[in-house]
Amino acid sequence: MSEWRESAVGLGLVFGTVSGIVISSLVDFPFIYGIVIGSIIGYMIGLFISIRAIKR
Repeated sequence: MSEWRESAVGLGLVFGTVSGIVISSLVDFPFIYGIVIGSIIGYMIGLFISIRAIKR
């Protein structure tokens, strides 16, 4: 179960980072802020998914 939780958080980080880069390029926002904000949001989403899976 630990590997699945780590992979959910990792995938959240990857998707969050990519979405932060895409959004920052579309809105003319500095890349570093987009990467950091996207990573934080992706981490939180991945953590939320893994916690919900543990509770089942």
